[in-house]
Amino acid sequence: MARPAQDRTEVILAAARAQFREAGVDRATVDEIAARAGVGKGTVFLYWPSKTRLHEAVVGLEVARTLASLATGLRRDELRLSLGAIARHEITAGLDHPSTAPLLANQLTSAPALAVAPRRALRRIVDVMRSYDLVRDLDTDDVIAGMEVAMTGALVRALGEPPERPTILTALEHLVSSAYDRLDGPVESVAAAVPEVLEALEDAVDALVAAAAPDRPTTARLRPYERPPAEAPTGARH
Repeated sequence: MARPAQDRTEVILAAARAQFREAGVDRATVDEIAARAGVGKGTVFLYWPSKTRLHEAVVGLEVARTLASLATGLRRDELRLSLGAIARHEITAGLDHPSTAPLLANQLTSAPALAVAPRRALRRIVDVMRSYDLVRDLDTDDVIAGMEVAMTGALVRALGEPPERPTILTALEHLVSSAYDRLDGPVESVAAAVPEVLEALEDAVDALVAAAAPDRPTTARLRPYERPPAEAPTGARH
């Protein structure tokens, strides 16, 4: 019995993810991915017009998982809300999932939808945190540029020197926090900012998932987890 379109999309993406990791992006072929998924090669091309687009979809879902993990950590109070902690989390994810490294290093210029969603989320997060006096009063573009430079340098260094990763990640967090975070902000401001930060992350997850399989009924099932209901802010802005 033929699988519904939604199931086929998931199966192909899972097969592509596994094949890319095992064989590498350059050596993996659409024939191998189709065979692994149990579908015809034409079915793969029906969903994605090229191997490059399929790889971008896989990377987009990896990044969506990373942002969902960040949201989960903030929601459960397992991660403190600071730009330093966010930078460390994202680079750690890049090291744990090498397929995301080109995006985090800002090299995936051929897939604007994948590059734009995380940057838009970061911009919203910086603006929200500033409104609650949780970051220094600096231009948002300057903050984002500085974070990207620091994160790219940390990623490249950590990829080249695996034994030094803990030291590099700690240095990254300290560098970003000392440059941009206001760590003396009141606890109630942090609690009030978190719901808006979560909304920014969730919107980015939705955009990445939608871009991974456009025009297909996959969004709900391909999301890293079900989006919780929005929570009203519990504090007032300054």
